[in-house]
Amino acid sequence: MRPAIRYPRLEDLPAVPGKTGWPWTEASPPVGEGLPDGGSWPRVSLVTPSFNQAEFLEEAIRSVLLQGYPNLDYIVIDGGSTDSSVEIIRKYRQWLTCWTSEPDRGQSHAINKGFQRANGEILGWLNSDDAYCPGAVRAAVDFLELHPDVALMYGGADMIGLDGGMLGPIPVEDFDAPVCIARHRYIIPQPAAFFRREAIERIGLLDERLNYCLDWDYWMRMALAGLKVSRVPQTLARCRLHPDAKTVRELIGPHEEMVTWVDGFFSQPLPPGFAGLERQSRSRALLNLGRQHFYAGQYASARQAVLRGISQCPGNLLRDRAFLLLAISLLPKPAITMALRLKRLWFGSPPALEARYRAARVT
Repeated sequence: MRPAIRYPRLEDLPAVPGKTGWPWTEASPPVGEGLPDGGSWPRVSLVTPSFNQAEFLEEAIRSVLLQGYPNLDYIVIDGGSTDSSVEIIRKYRQWLTCWTSEPDRGQSHAINKGFQRANGEILGWLNSDDAYCPGAVRAAVDFLELHPDVALMYGGADMIGLDGGMLGPIPVEDFDAPVCIARHRYIIPQPAAFFRREAIERIGLLDERLNYCLDWDYWMRMALAGLKVSRVPQTLARCRLHPDAKTVRELIGPHEEMVTWVDGFFSQPLPPGFAGLERQSRSRALLNLGRQHFYAGQYASARQAVLRGISQCPGNLLRDRAFLLLAISLLPKPAITMALRLKRLWFGSPPALEARYRAARVT
């Protein structure tokens, strides 16, 4: 493995005709050779898992290389893409610590392969359809240098569409693991998260059995291990919403996996602050699954999941508007269609859902 890369200047990278702005014709300001106190910048290891996303991969790679960070360890793990991904990787290979293109067992396995090759003090992963904001790595390092007790830090993220246009910020809050588990609130945007090597040493690598909630599981394992998590106000990343994204293409799978995750999580010995949340957490996971079955037009499955969720925690019947979902699902299909139209007319649609379905309809 080669040593950490020397960050390239904008003029060092291949020009991409027709592209402007970050990270095509703009770069982050260079960080400088050393810390203000005279010490060396800690090595940062970043991993990009890639598979048949050539349309977005180059933007992701450039958003890493143009951070202007002088001690960067950048690894690209491609799963044997059959599009032009490998050609793109080769364009930038002189600035990569290492890369490979070979079949793997999925996203978690690819990221773990990268982490096993990494030798940085601070780590993170950037999916091939996402991008860092300018100065994201510097912001993460500055925070972790000032807060040596923090193992995981994260910032905000913007949601972008297929063409890179802004769809709006992703809601972000301070991390509270019991609240997240009880209410299933995703408040850590994965591309905006950076963590110390201590986390891998304490809790190991990502769970390769997970296809969707691998990041959620990792943050919760950190919390159970007593590792401190903190948020910064800066926006550090851009998360892309597009038709081939797993969470757009597959409505049901992520929520089925979360129901299974809840069962596994509560089958282990837990501290008192977590152990009492089982019924509430399982209820929320089932209600979310029921909602996705409903959106997919699978009304019988939606009713079954909602009823199971209500049986776990009856109080969620009102808090989650589960009664409305359950009542509508009992109607004949033409009446369901009319009820949904009236609901959108009266209440509108949540912006995130509107963006999701707008992106999914792109052909």
